[in-house]
Amino acid sequence: MDKEWTKLPRFSTEYLNGVESFLDFAYIRGRPQGNKILCPCAKCRNRCWARRSVVYDHLIAIGFLKGYTIWVNHGEEIPSRVLNDDDMDNQEDSRDDIDGLLYDTFRNLANTNTSTEGPNEEAKKFYNLINEAK
Repeated sequence: MDKEWTKLPRFSTEYLNGVESFLDFAYIRGRPQGNKILCPCAKCRNRCWARRSVVYDHLIAIGFLKGYTIWVNHGEEIPSRVLNDDDMDNQEDSRDDIDGLLYDTFRNLANTNTSTEGPNEEAKKFYNLINEAK
């Protein structure tokens, strides 16, 4: 779907027609909550539910949220070319460093705990979950 109209002056005929098309699309393909959709204006930022007339007014007065070019909150699917980003090509070489993250988070606790009685029952359950996840 062409979205170049979102960059046009907000009182141009093309922009006004584009807003109407967006609203039609959002109410047909999106997931409205009754008669409300998430408002994609720069002020609401897809966080506030509003009726069609309010969203229309916001998009005319305030404009679209910058960078909201794939309308995922309004029924548009992410194109597969976006999902196949070059950064994702080397996933085989990447791995989570959960051990390092846990150590960084809890190292002060580990260093201050001078008790030799070992972990309590809750900690043992947690460590078992970590080991099973590996």
